[in-house]
Amino acid sequence: MAHTLVIFGASGDLTSRKLIPALYQLHRKGRLPNDTRIVGESRTKYTSQAWRDTLAPSTLKYVDDDFNTDTWTDFATRLTYVAGDITRIEDFRSLAAALNELDKGSGTRIYYLATAPNFYETATTHLGQAGLACDEHGFCRLVIEKPFGTDLATARQLNQSIRAVFDERQIYRIDHYLG
Repeated sequence: MAHTLVIFGASGDLTSRKLIPALYQLHRKGRLPNDTRIVGESRTKYTSQAWRDTLAPSTLKYVDDDFNTDTWTDFATRLTYVAGDITRIEDFRSLAAALNELDKGSGTRIYYLATAPNFYETATTHLGQAGLACDEHGFCRLVIEKPFGTDLATARQLNQSIRAVFDERQIYRIDHYLG
């Protein structure tokens, strides 16, 4: 069964400083299933290879002595990049096609919103509209990083919009400094 982690905001600081180094460490320690794929999505017009090339030096910087070129080369084969604008439903449909090709339409999918909080509702809505929020062919989860609203009212509004697309059991709200 395929395991796919989709990182929205893949060209951002959180991805290069925290997410990819942590995933590299899991790979290095043999803790990622062999069929795990990491798909980055953001507006930057990278190819998959260009994205990998930008992540290698930052991963080296943040894992320091644990970095091994051969291990990185092996890990980098897991990395795929899909350029897209989080505000465009058409780009989510293109992402859906790319994911279905990558995992043959079945397996686990985790969508990680490493974006500015003002994009959470839009991304969630578009995931639903593109047919990416269902557990029909394997479970899917939504990870929301950073602030969850700016006050009680905005947190409730965000919860309402996310729950219109995802079941509560599919939603993970985290703070990377606590996680």
